Amino acid sequence: MRTLSLFILVALLSGKAASTTVQTPQPHTVLDYYLLLPKKYFEANDEERVKWMLDPRRGAIVDVKNGYLYAPGDGAQTDVYVCLFKKPDGSYLIAVKTHPPDTDEYTYLDFYVFREGTLLDVTKTVLPVNVKEELKYELPRYGTTIHVKNNSGRKIYDLLWASTRFTLKRG
Repeated sequence: MRTLSLFILVALLSGKAASTTVQTPQPHTVLDYYLLLPKKYFEANDEERVKWMLDPRRGAIVDVKNGYLYAPGDGAQTDVYVCLFKKPDGSYLIAVKTHPPDTDEYTYLDFYVFREGTLLDVTKTVLPVNVKEELKYELPRYGTTIHVKNNSGRKIYDLLWASTRFTLKRG
């Protein structure tokens, strides 16, 4: 697994990442998936995305064992959270949470699967409710439950991972 992560890291830093989706190797860790995220999540260039955003001295968390990653940003670059949810076939659902660069009052939450060498957005097929930008979604570092709160911090509901999609639990 470390070799694959290192390969992807070297490819990104050298600017020689695969140009066709077929050539992208199968990712295995949360770091592998982070490195494959679409450019829409980043103002930072490829090198900053790795060296600066993943610097533990800045508060970054790369927890490969638990499938959790937190990459702090700054004014222009938003924080990026990535969380893996294991599926019965051994593949992963990848959750990505961000905010607009100038505020944390709104939350963006997307879900992807890796298929045929690319990340495919499956957000609408894995959630029992629509994502509401004004709610706060807390991706789990431990466990498989996404806690959803309003702006005042009051719990609205939980999204429970159920092998292939989430279920809703109120209260």
